[in-house]
Amino acid sequence: MSPLKTRLYRLLRASEKYTKTDMVYLASGGFWSTLAQVVNTLIVLGFAVFVAHVLPKDVYGSYKYIIATVGLLGAFSLTGVGTATFQSIASGFDGSLREGFWQNLKWSILAFLGAFVLAAYYFTQGNTMLAFGFLVGGTFSPLLASANLAGAFLNAKKDFRRSALYFGILETFLSTLALVMAMLLTKNPAILAGVYFLGNTLATLWIYRRVVRAYHPDPAKTDAGMMRYAKHLSLMGILSGIAGKIDQVLLFHFVGPVQLAIYNFAIAIPDQTKGPLKALNTMMQAKFVNRSDEEIRAGMRNKIILLAITSVAFIVLYIVVAPYLYAFLFPRYSAAAFFSQIYALSLLAIIVNPLTSYLLAKKKIKEQYENTFIMVVIQIVSIVLGILWFGLLGLIGARVVIRIIGIFLTMFLYKRAV
Repeated sequence: MSPLKTRLYRLLRASEKYTKTDMVYLASGGFWSTLAQVVNTLIVLGFAVFVAHVLPKDVYGSYKYIIATVGLLGAFSLTGVGTATFQSIASGFDGSLREGFWQNLKWSILAFLGAFVLAAYYFTQGNTMLAFGFLVGGTFSPLLASANLAGAFLNAKKDFRRSALYFGILETFLSTLALVMAMLLTKNPAILAGVYFLGNTLATLWIYRRVVRAYHPDPAKTDAGMMRYAKHLSLMGILSGIAGKIDQVLLFHFVGPVQLAIYNFAIAIPDQTKGPLKALNTMMQAKFVNRSDEEIRAGMRNKIILLAITSVAFIVLYIVVAPYLYAFLFPRYSAAAFFSQIYALSLLAIIVNPLTSYLLAKKKIKEQYENTFIMVVIQIVSIVLGILWFGLLGLIGARVVIRIIGIFLTMFLYKRAV
């Protein structure tokens, strides 16, 4: 080890006295996650600028509606298989990857049939554009979800380098490149949605095969309890999956595709912070799985304080610079800056991410059920009323209120669980 690395190692170890966190582990995984997020953000930001200049707002709104509706139908599949597979692989059951892949395909039949029925309905109504979009999306989305389990495998193995390179950079680049080429050739939202699903699916299937070849997971090493846990999580995920997409579907129907386009640009930059946070949550889960409750509780307060300071600083900075960012990057969507400033307040919810990671890692099913049910009911009611009464502003306000309520609920459930 070089002198510089030795000094850095000692500094990280010394900081653990205050953070109560394995900083060497966090830094090693965090480097690749940060690299992937930087590249990913640049790609997504460049794509957003391209879309803002190339696509009409109504076309972009219709494109996002198709993707959101297919995602909503996906709520009726085995959505919890990713987390369950991650847990099993982290515990040494490598064969859970293949099992999860095929089980997810089998349980995606309802989502596929729903997309087929929806496509048939729009076809009978003479809207072949939406019919084609739903048919293609319903066909490829189950394969895409199954292949994405390779990401759960890599994270469970703490192979953050491959995870970052494959899923953080390569998949994003290939799928975005396909969409850029498609948008230069057509402005049909259904074809664009088809390219989105096809491009992502092919890229992810290729990555899945590379992961299997690199690790050769033993199919005999399966977890007898994995599917039970996956079904519990999926049952909880039905309502949360609906709640996660209903905002875009309702906004499209009650306000129109243009407002849906503005909404997506308003939440785009704040939502980019979910990339590194998701990676951080995954790293915490992988660590929490094999740690005792006492070890986890000892460092929980410090983690929450650090995240609180970070989130408040970022929110204040973003509110100040947002109008200038939108004026420079998305001049056609300058109206989205105001909504984005309000939406940024929802990022306060990141302070309870370690608590959520604990509930998942320790399989606190009762608390997860309660959290999911209560939050989903509040979310659906708030979003529906917000859109019906105040349109886009009501939706943005509802999402902020929902996140704030979620902070207190998660804290309550964590304290009761420990």
